[in-house]
Amino acid sequence: MQPLPLSAFAEALKPLLAAPFDPAATPLISAVANNSSKVAPGTLFLAIRGAKADAHRFLPDAVQKGASALIISADYEGPLPSGLPVLRVTDSYLAWSIVCETFFRRPADAFRVHTVTGTNGKTSTAYFMRHYLDTVKPGSKTALISTVCCDLGAGPEPSEHTTPDAFTLQEMFAAMKTNGVTDAVMESSSHGLHQHRSGTLKLASAAFTNLTGDHLDYHGTMENYYKAKKILFRELLADDAPAVVNTDDPAGARLVSELKQERPGLRILPVSFTGRADAFCSLRKLMLNPAFSDLEFTLDGHDASLRLPLPGAFNAANCLTALCMAYGTGLPFDALLEASALIPHVPGRLQAVPLACGATAFVDYAHTDDALERVLTSLREVLTADGRLIAVFGCGGDRDRTKRPRMGAAAARLADLAILTSDNPRSEDPMSIIREIESGIPAGTHYLVEPDRAKAIELAVREARPNDILLVAGKGHETTQETREGKHHFSDVEILNSFRP
Repeated sequence: MQPLPLSAFAEALKPLLAAPFDPAATPLISAVANNSSKVAPGTLFLAIRGAKADAHRFLPDAVQKGASALIISADYEGPLPSGLPVLRVTDSYLAWSIVCETFFRRPADAFRVHTVTGTNGKTSTAYFMRHYLDTVKPGSKTALISTVCCDLGAGPEPSEHTTPDAFTLQEMFAAMKTNGVTDAVMESSSHGLHQHRSGTLKLASAAFTNLTGDHLDYHGTMENYYKAKKILFRELLADDAPAVVNTDDPAGARLVSELKQERPGLRILPVSFTGRADAFCSLRKLMLNPAFSDLEFTLDGHDASLRLPLPGAFNAANCLTALCMAYGTGLPFDALLEASALIPHVPGRLQAVPLACGATAFVDYAHTDDALERVLTSLREVLTADGRLIAVFGCGGDRDRTKRPRMGAAAARLADLAILTSDNPRSEDPMSIIREIESGIPAGTHYLVEPDRAKAIELAVREARPNDILLVAGKGHETTQETREGKHHFSDVEILNSFRP
């Protein structure tokens, strides 16, 4: 990137500046960094006081390495170098995002960005929305940023995070602009929203899927978790953009109520999967099958039926959410309905694997109690009378521990046999995690424990009989397992494929 004068960054940061900027102090900025290890001469260094570390203590290191200017928190009272321009800001996370989008020349202004937030369903809804845009919108070239993969307009690439850090996100937007993208669909995590990673981006459409227990290791309380999600609709959604909200979910109903007061001009499109007549889109009937789902629904006065080539009630819900988003942006209903019949499977989201024993296995990313309950409920609804439901699952280490017993309770209630195992234990002892899951399982419940995930899947296959359904939950599309020793290759799908007919 060509260097920019410091004044360009100061102008973009003006709403956050705690003190006037001296226009005489405007060196050329050739790089930006919030990590002192990445500082070189010509760098604008921003110190963030984060949840785990305060980067202000690295200011001397950044100066020693040649930083041309500094951005610090407004309330920082420590020593500062003389002769170096310093900007004080009231919100360091948002300031960093603005610095990044300024450095890359606001690339997202060149296309429309659509996003999905919620605890569960973000990836599938984003995939489906991309399908609608690419299939129905004339001349569309749609990019995707998701948990499963990213496509910046030049083909799919592996994904590291649900919402990339602010610098990486703007770098990706810049690549999209270069590749001639017209629309981008992305997932928005609560972490990314709380840290304002999207900067001043104004979204063309957004959806809220649900809010259930997760990420409390970061947010502390469900109230904080909700407020992080709300940032998207309160601050990032353009005035004329559709906001599709699941009002069956209590947090979604609350969000709609509050947005009507706080942003009365916002175009809110309530969606209901329980047949509520007052919803913009209402699912009236759902017939489930292991290979497809038959839907009858009403959307903005249109009565319609649809055979969706995907199993599961949550796939039906995610499809209708994406359909509302696409319709809300102006795409024709009949064309969207036709495109729905060809909607793609999402890797690791209720991905079917037939087994030689006559059972069918499904791999799914469900890693919260709510998601596990949803997928088990959907699979139980398509079981034959002589079939059993077997669930293999664990819970991630170094993450929200409160959901562990709830996941055990959900599996005990809905599966005929639960097999507890490891799921990215990271620095924790796998058996310690399993014991916390066990604490939610009622006494007297029959279940099995096998901490080695590969052996647990093999055990489940040996237990399975014809017409059984086997769910392997938690990792979905992932191709690594993260333990104390680091990451190593691991794929639930690959292991199950070895037991195909």
